[in-house]
Amino acid sequence: MAGTTSSISLASNGLLLLGHEPISNFEDGTSGATIAANLYETAYLSVLTNHRWRFATKQARLARLTEAPLRDWTYQFQLPADLLYLAKVDTERYEIYEDKLYANSSDIYIEYTYRVDEDKLPGYFAKMFEFFLAAQFAVSLTGDMDKAQLFGRFYEQELRRAKFADSTQRPNESFTDSPYTQVRY
Repeated sequence: MAGTTSSISLASNGLLLLGHEPISNFEDGTSGATIAANLYETAYLSVLTNHRWRFATKQARLARLTEAPLRDWTYQFQLPADLLYLAKVDTERYEIYEDKLYANSSDIYIEYTYRVDEDKLPGYFAKMFEFFLAAQFAVSLTGDMDKAQLFGRFYEQELRRAKFADSTQRPNESFTDSPYTQVRY
């Protein structure tokens, strides 16, 4: 799963797909490096949070804070500093204000998306993300909307493959034996 992938290698490969020379850093003075430096991080965070990637999901028990909420709720909890997207909370009623979660439950567990270091990305995600970057960089770098659309289609194909590969990281949920279903047969 881990490799030598970095933000520079991913951005450089996205630029290579468009015919640009490789970059060695985001400050190397080329137009590609400037475009990549400005668009990379938001593109990465967007792709990480647009799907519930298993490799980018963590579980946590939230730390309950001693200070009581102002009103409406009994408890407040500190959300993790690395939280990008809150995927699941083990209580039905809660609200989030700033970096705090408010609830009436005294103990809260969550699942959330976090920013994975690029060197820990699975290959299927890295390849898909390179096509996403090429689509994002295309108009700024080449001025060619057709190239942006072409790489957008390549990205969509790779996205389907990546979602399938990622979905196999968790076993399928099996049906449980139920007397209600047995009655029908």
